[in-house]
This record gives sequence, C-alpha cells and structure tokens, in this order.
Amino acid sequence: MRLVEVTVKNYRSIESQTKFGVEDLTSLIGPNNEGKTNLLRALALGMFLIERWGSLPERISGQAELSGPDAAMLLRGSRGVGVSRRSDSIGYNWSDDYPLAKQERKGTHPTVLRLKFKLTDEEIRDFTQATGISNNGELPVEISLSRAAASFGVLKPGRGAAGHKAKASEIAGFIAQRLSFVLIPAVRTVEQARTLLNDLARLRIREIAKSEEYMELSRKLSDLRQIAVDGVSSELTASVRRYLPSVTDIQVVTTDFERSDTVDDVLINDGSVTSIANKGDGVKSLVTLALIQELARENAKSHSFILAVDEPEAHLHSTAVHELQVLFQDLSTDQQVILATHNPIFVNRDKIDSNVLVLANEAKPAKSIAQIRQAIGVLLHDNLDSAETVVLVEGVTDTNVLPRLLTLGDPHLTSDIQSGRVIFKATTGTGKLRQHIVREKSTVCRIIAVLDGDEAGQQEAKRLRDESLLVTGNIFLIRDTNRKFSELEDILEPRVYLESLSSELDRTFQAKHFSNRSRKWSKNLEAAAHSLGVAEEGLELVTRAKRAVAAAVAGAVAPAVKADAQENLDALKALIWPSSTPR
Repeated sequence: MRLVEVTVKNYRSIESQTKFGVEDLTSLIGPNNEGKTNLLRALALGMFLIERWGSLPERISGQAELSGPDAAMLLRGSRGVGVSRRSDSIGYNWSDDYPLAKQERKGTHPTVLRLKFKLTDEEIRDFTQATGISNNGELPVEISLSRAAASFGVLKPGRGAAGHKAKASEIAGFIAQRLSFVLIPAVRTVEQARTLLNDLARLRIREIAKSEEYMELSRKLSDLRQIAVDGVSSELTASVRRYLPSVTDIQVVTTDFERSDTVDDVLINDGSVTSIANKGDGVKSLVTLALIQELARENAKSHSFILAVDEPEAHLHSTAVHELQVLFQDLSTDQQVILATHNPIFVNRDKIDSNVLVLANEAKPAKSIAQIRQAIGVLLHDNLDSAETVVLVEGVTDTNVLPRLLTLGDPHLTSDIQSGRVIFKATTGTGKLRQHIVREKSTVCRIIAVLDGDEAGQQEAKRLRDESLLVTGNIFLIRDTNRKFSELEDILEPRVYLESLSSELDRTFQAKHFSNRSRKWSKNLEAAAHSLGVAEEGLELVTRAKRAVAAAVAGAVAPAVKADAQENLDALKALIWPSSTPR
C-alpha cells in the first residue's frame, strides 16, 4: 500500500484547500513559515486518526461520525505516529488547529484531510475479504474535524457510499495494519528518541503479536488493567459527586497493552554512561538519524512504511547532512520518504516534480530546477543558471571526450550540453572529487561522478559509498571489460587517435602499443614512449598524449568507441539522460 496524494483544508495556516502528490521521495520545499511544517503535521494527523479510528471501542466502532466525549477521546494527542506526547503531540484541538482568522466567523467549515492510497492486487483482494466491499485499487479517505465532532469516510459517490460509512472502522483498521507512519519533528528532544525506540520495539513485537498465544495473553492483561482502572473510575465518580452532583460517570481511558511503552530511557556510554536527556542537540539528532535507519530497515521486512521528517538538517553538522541525504534516497527505493526542508541538499534531483513548492501556504509541484532555486534562494556559482545535471569527471580532456562520445548523432543530447542543461566539469583528479560533490549539492543540480576503472578510480568510488556523499547509483566507472584496470582512453579505437598522437609526440605509434590488456592505457603509453625514445615521461607525457587523443575524438566522423565497450558507454548515457533511454 502506498500513499499517493494528500489534500488539506482549514488546518492551522492552511486556510484554502491545497494538495500535493506523494512519490517514493517527496520534498516539501520553500522558505520558513510558508506552511511546510503544517502540511507535514496535517498528514501525520490524518495517519494518526486513521490508526485511532481502526481501534475504536466496540460500542462506537460501527460509527462513521463521532461527537461529544467520543470525538474528544478520538482527537486527544498521542504518540501513536512517532511523536512525543508532551512536547509535540499529534492530536486535534479546534482552538489551536483551526485557522485563527476564521474562528470568529459564522458558519465555519470543518478541517478536512484527504489521503488517497494505492493498493496492490493482493491488497485489493484482502480489502474485499476484510470489508465485503469491492475496490478498484484506489482508496481515497476523508477525515472531517469540527469543534466537537469528527467523521471518517471513503470518497465514493453513489449507492456505495453508505456501505463504506458502515465499515469505517474496518477500513481504517485495514489501512493502519498495512501502513506505518513515523514523523520526525524539527525539534529533536529526548522524548522523540524514546518514542522512536518505542516504535522500533513495537515493530519487533508486532511479529510475535500475530500468534494466538500472544493475542490471548494481551487481551487478558488489557482486561485486568481495565478492571483495576474501572475501580478507580467508580471511586473517583463517587468522590466527585459529593461536590458536583450533576456528574454521573467518570471514565479513565487507558492505552492498549500493545501500545504501552517498552523503553523508559536511553543510556549512552561514550566513556561514561549518560542518559540521552543530558546530551546536546547534536547527539540527540545523530541518535535520531540512527533510529531512522533502524526503523526503516525493520519496516522494510514486513509492510509499507512512510517516514516524514521536518527539517532533516536541524542540529546536524554538514557531513551528517550529506549522509542523511543519501540515506533518504536509499530508503526511498523500498519505502516512502517525505521531507519538509529549505536546504538544497534535500531536493530530489532525479524527479523534479516530486519536489513540492510550498509558498504562502499553497503546495504546487515544481516544474523546473530554476523554480526550486528561486523558492529557497540558491545563489549559483560559475555559469550554472540553466544547469540541471552536473557530470563530474577526473580530467580536463574527459570533459571534451565524453560529451562527444555520448552525443554523437543525437542533436537533442547535443543541445542539452550546448544550452548548459547538462554540464561536464573536471575535478582534476580523484582526490578533489569529494569537495566538488559537496559544493555542487548546494546548486540543486543532479550530480553524477564518472571515474576511470583503474585502481585509483575504484578506491575513490568505494570512499564515496563509505562516506555516503553520493547515492551509489550516481557513481559510474568507465571500464574496458577486457582489462582489470582501465581508463577512458581504453574504450577508444586506437585507429581514431594514432595519427594525432604520433603527430603530437613526433613518433609513430601503432595499435600494438596499446594491446597489452594487463596494463591500462597510460601505462601502455609510457611503455611505448620509452620504446620509441620519447624524452618526456610521467604526468607531462600523459597530459600531452591525452590532449592529442581528445582532439582526434573531437574531429572523428566514424564511431570512436570499441564495440565491446559500447554497452558501458550506453549505460552512462542512460544514467545522464534517463528520459532518452528506450523503455
């Protein structure tokens, strides 16, 4: 099950109806105080109320609308979706959560939350079996909240609407059982860490909770607890009636046994054992980061999971922010991640319209990188006004050779490079690649690192993965499949550059000079140069030779790439221009 759309109206600063689509990785982007956090909280409230509606007491479980004390019980804050009860609880209080500017008006309209879910084929069958209602794969639910009432329903016109109303609790329970939601607020408190740990513990317990033995014991424990609490209720009612005769009953509502806290504190031993409550904001944020990873891994084992994070960059140093960005991209391959941020690092560069611009409390999908940059005030360096993708390569000659090889015969790709939509930038060696990546992330461009398939390139690729600076899929190695170590020139046909190389170095180079597969191209070049009596050597020799090769490729009419290396080049083209790849 996946969440595909969220609609919000009359919630806090969101006065007019606004909606946004939800992808694998969705970023709510915009300046502070424009509505991002309230949209995220509205989603959290909707998921929380679905969970609550799915576990209503039996006496009201068949109702699609609640009022009075029953509505108050439903709407009271709780930590059921990963937020703390005290400091940032998710619940609904009309005086706090209804737009202040509208509260004095007559005939106010309710707060409306609409969440649209997409079901798999298996879930469609399960839904019909659980509720007796047929489904076409979409499940749009609407939650309506007023001062003293709440309603839950499925947006289905016609005769089927009544059947959905009667099954409100079953439908809500169906969603809650298959989709977990965790909200990480901007303020990372000790309560937040405890709550996340409790969520993690509950997920572990959920697996054993499926057994009949566990469910029976759980029911018995909950019943025993309720009996004890009912005694307190009776005694309290009798005592209160002495002073307030109009009171007929006082109910003490308890948390189900399954939702009871498992974790009371987190102790960190970094030389001395200290409660997380006594650690600084940075440590709390980093612990939260680690808990996010564990929660996502745990949820991926069982069922669908939505992670929503408000200001993921809060209290984190720059290295941790970059690690977190890669983590979110990795998590989004299996689960859904929704971020609210004004940091360009968390822009989804691979799918522009999954970035939702939130301006003046209205949400709209971004149409271009330029829109995103304007919304969050990105100031560009170099000539990157129109750049959408930056391809970082090792050497200056690579910036000439690769564009020529990749765009040969395709005017659309050539136009992208000429217009600056795709830019190839040299890092002048693998050692400077990481600082270039950090710098380019601030431009909101999509970043691809292209490395030689030699020993240095492979080691740098591993460092990038280990340091989580770039998502693994955006690290590319140029390889000649016939060699253990190779570089860009190894995938070229020698006939293309032999004349230019010979002219540059004033010697006659032949194809046989580059045929030794145990060595990469520059090593074969040095061996040939020594054999031919070339005085230059080392970096000076290699630089001159590579420039000659680049000039030859630029003027080549026939294909310059070896036939068995074409697949490697095609894979790079598909990575840089995914939309141009045949499906």
